[in-house]
Amino acid sequence: MMSDTTILQELNRAREAGYAVGAFNIFDYTSARAVVAAAEECGKPVILQTSVGTVTYYGARELAEMLRYLLKSAKVPAFLHLDHCRDVAFAKTCVDAGWDSVMIDASAQSIERNIAMTREAADYAHAHGVYVEGEIGVIEGVEEEIAADQGKHAEAAECFRFAQESRVDYLAPAIGTAHGVYTASPKLNFDLAERLGRELSQPIVLHGGTRLTEETFTRLISLGIAKVNVSTALKHAGIDGAQKYIREKPEEYNPLHFDESMYASLKEVVKRHILIFANGR
Repeated sequence: MMSDTTILQELNRAREAGYAVGAFNIFDYTSARAVVAAAEECGKPVILQTSVGTVTYYGARELAEMLRYLLKSAKVPAFLHLDHCRDVAFAKTCVDAGWDSVMIDASAQSIERNIAMTREAADYAHAHGVYVEGEIGVIEGVEEEIAADQGKHAEAAECFRFAQESRVDYLAPAIGTAHGVYTASPKLNFDLAERLGRELSQPIVLHGGTRLTEETFTRLISLGIAKVNVSTALKHAGIDGAQKYIREKPEEYNPLHFDESMYASLKEVVKRHILIFANGR
């Protein structure tokens, strides 16, 4: 079915009702199909996220066409989002190709430059009925081709300024999470998350969702987080499913069975996350 709501409406609905929408970084048709199937089984909206690297690999229009049937035929609201794009021109290309939402990540720039780049993308996207996510502060770790050796927690004053001046539709503040796999328990700024969730009009996005505890997810969602990004967990699930097939059937060379093993592993991981995000407050 074609969703009769927008991604922004779904995020606002989640925020008001006290749950979060899962946003999962897919890397091929099998992973996209697994994400949609898990969302359908849970009866929850979902966001398919694509990295710049994935879009570059397939081509923007080619990838959009590949995913269009899944998005339109999904039995739950399903949306396509571009994650961590540092190039406004590239984001515009995805807007033109049919993305529902794009993220401009100019967080490594000055606050003035971050605002200017995000606003340029937002003005273009809004004219085409597309929404924009922005980031303030620097989220540590590696996310596809985006890397930051050291994180920088967002400051409340900059968050409010950015939210007002950039024309962004939802905001990803750096509150202490990290991309990739955590090597130690993250020190999260729950106070900032609570204040932003209470005082900002825009929905709040959490990056670095892989391997946070269920209690951490629940607490952050209760403070107003409306979108939770998960990427690394999908990569691990896909590879784990592939290795399981090779380990259990070393003599079999059936590409469809290989994909099915990946699909099952991916769907299980996505479903587990969606159910956690649905509990909220």
